[in-house]
Amino acid sequence: MVAAALALPFQIAGWVGNACFFSRFFVQWFESERARKSVAPPLFWWLSLAGTVLLGVYAGMRHNYVLLGGYVINGLIYGRNLALGLDGVRRLGAPVRTTLAGIAGAALVGAAFWEITHREEASTVWVAVALAGQACWSSRFVVQWWASERASASHFPRVFWWLSLAGNLLLLAFTLHLGDLVLIWGFVPGPIVQVRNLMLGAKSKAE
Repeated sequence: MVAAALALPFQIAGWVGNACFFSRFFVQWFESERARKSVAPPLFWWLSLAGTVLLGVYAGMRHNYVLLGGYVINGLIYGRNLALGLDGVRRLGAPVRTTLAGIAGAALVGAAFWEITHREEASTVWVAVALAGQACWSSRFVVQWWASERASASHFPRVFWWLSLAGNLLLLAFTLHLGDLVLIWGFVPGPIVQVRNLMLGAKSKAE
């Protein structure tokens, strides 16, 4: 009874985090349709940051550290994309970028080690699926971050959406295996928006 009561705030945090993720995609989709190309409005990054913090708290409570590692990595990159829109902090020095990349990599490696050595119910195959999905899911923002640093402006290269689609499908399969509705619904709407952005990108390139 007490455990269930303590878990309720984390459940709420998870669902609110999902609401942020759902709404960010619709915001980005709406703005992209208006621009007739894939764009990255600032509100997308604010909603992403809020969602990843809340879902990170939920994943930590569930001891799902592969997903938590991904939320940490993505949170760093969401914050950086917001910084790209602020005067005076458009560029970070190489040591700072290297430090952030090191923190992100350590988070994912540490999460993978914990999952393999402590999670008895997770088979090696499903851990591998989760790691492959998280690698795609997180590397998409590394690619986006690199492209945005070069352009000194936040934007989505086409490969971002391909990596998003691959990572989303793998992580959706993993969360379906776990049977956790909060985590499952975090990955359900993604493929629709990803495919639409790929279509908009192809149309913009053709024009």
